[in-house]
Amino acid sequence: METSRAIWTIPNLISVVRIVLVAVFGALLVAEQDGWAIVVLAAAGVSDFLDGFLARRWGQVTQLGRILDPTADRLLTIVVVLGLLARDIIPWWLVLVLLARDVMVGVVLLYGWSKRVRSPHVTYVGKAATAALYVFFPLAYVSFERVDVLHTIAIVGASLAAVVYWWAGVGYVRDVLSRVADSARAAEESDASPA
Repeated sequence: METSRAIWTIPNLISVVRIVLVAVFGALLVAEQDGWAIVVLAAAGVSDFLDGFLARRWGQVTQLGRILDPTADRLLTIVVVLGLLARDIIPWWLVLVLLARDVMVGVVLLYGWSKRVRSPHVTYVGKAATAALYVFFPLAYVSFERVDVLHTIAIVGASLAAVVYWWAGVGYVRDVLSRVADSARAAEESDASPA
């Protein structure tokens, strides 16, 4: 699907709202307002599905949206995992696995932008992994020190989702590096062609 240069679209607005919800969730988590924090996290999870669905459905896939949507996802993931780690709800190694993936993808995206290649489309695998994390992290949150079996299921589920999250991340990295290589080849061919 072609991307437009439009800025003021409903899907983009939903992505901006999700970024605001990240800050609200973080504040509620620190204040130990667990009930409201879960409501805000659920709203952020719904918005994650909604912005992409509406963008595709209404033909409103934009260049800004291709930056806003994954940025909102990464910010939410970072705030959630650091907040849950600070409350000892999830293990440190799971946080490291998730943050290492985001650092890897972030560095490669910056490299791609420096070479003026378009960022890759968010994939269904990446969305599925993020959605699974949005299910298992709240489950870990509400079951912590209440229902040990559910908390264990949530940590195992989040760990499996982290594997898929990495798989999607490696796909994004390969896509960006492939675009950079294609761009360099095209530039070389253009320079080599007779004037």
